[in-house]
Amino acid sequence: MMRAMLPLVLLAANPAQANPPVDETKSGACLELKLDGRLAPCNGDFRFVDDGRGEISFVTGYGDGRGTPKTVLALFTAQAPDMENAYGYALRLTNVTLMTYDKPDSQRMWKAAGLCFMVKPNPVRAGAKAVRQDIVVMCSATLAEPGAPVGRVDWKFVF
Repeated sequence: MMRAMLPLVLLAANPAQANPPVDETKSGACLELKLDGRLAPCNGDFRFVDDGRGEISFVTGYGDGRGTPKTVLALFTAQAPDMENAYGYALRLTNVTLMTYDKPDSQRMWKAAGLCFMVKPNPVRAGAKAVRQDIVVMCSATLAEPGAPVGRVDWKFVF
């Protein structure tokens, strides 16, 4: 029994390694975007920025459903070493930015609380062939500041 538990303890004690910096646009499918519980049509892509020092942001857009986004939504997170395991990352939400396209100077950083989960792709077997699963990102943010344009953001994306 003790021998089976030892590798789990060792894995939990190792701190997360910094990732190389990344700034990429990821294509995929927006499964859901809810603002204060109301569905909003969202883009089929997002910008993924990892500074390599533990701060990761997800930037996407949503609009009126006619194919042109009207608002940019950015979710800023901080990676914590104790929140990584073999299946993915749990990232602490720190801030949210909402900026309309017609007012690019209106960007404001709102303090937020919540989590983003980013599930890593794991090879799975289909017979003798290894198949990669898609990466799933799920974020839930609560904005408690008075005057914030929304109180809660829920976002699910697969790429």
